[in-house]
Amino acid sequence: MEIFDITPGIFSAPLYSGDPAPELKKICAVEDGCEYNLSSISMGSHTGAHIDAPLHFVENGKPVDALELEKFIGKCTVVSAAGPITAQWVERNLPWNCRRLLIKCGGNGYLMNNAVYELCRFNLELIGIDSTSIASPDNESAVHRELMYNEIALLEGIELSSVKDGEYFLFAPPIKVTGAEAAPCRAVLIKGITD
Repeated sequence: MEIFDITPGIFSAPLYSGDPAPELKKICAVEDGCEYNLSSISMGSHTGAHIDAPLHFVENGKPVDALELEKFIGKCTVVSAAGPITAQWVERNLPWNCRRLLIKCGGNGYLMNNAVYELCRFNLELIGIDSTSIASPDNESAVHRELMYNEIALLEGIELSSVKDGEYFLFAPPIKVTGAEAAPCRAVLIKGITD
């Protein structure tokens, strides 16, 4: 069994334009005479590897704590792509039995509208990408909404540079942040588990 940590560090992960920078603040430190170390973390809910919930783009959509955990745990397929991802790419690269798809694009890819419509023909549980967003900055709403209306979970901001294309077991449930539109996760891929 081989484990791949596909979660970038919170403080080194690329930030989506306009998102707040994460901050770790010391509250107590042993070196300052305290009995223990204690800190607080401040960050946007879309920092690093994270799950977008329907509430992110859909009024009265499900918050992240209401998503089915099964979507984030199970067999997945990693496939490389270059540039914008089109319906033609989906037709050529996605196996019909794929339920969880992770797209490896070196942080430079995103889904075109025609790719989204093609992907929604599959019985997908989850789509992940190693970009800060699954959509281009000028088409965020349409892409996210279509996937969310089709109940496809979204995993963004993962790190796939050390992962080869192929079949893996994914474990990437979001932190349980009640009522939030998104939450970070610790995403890992496991090679050697079949189901």
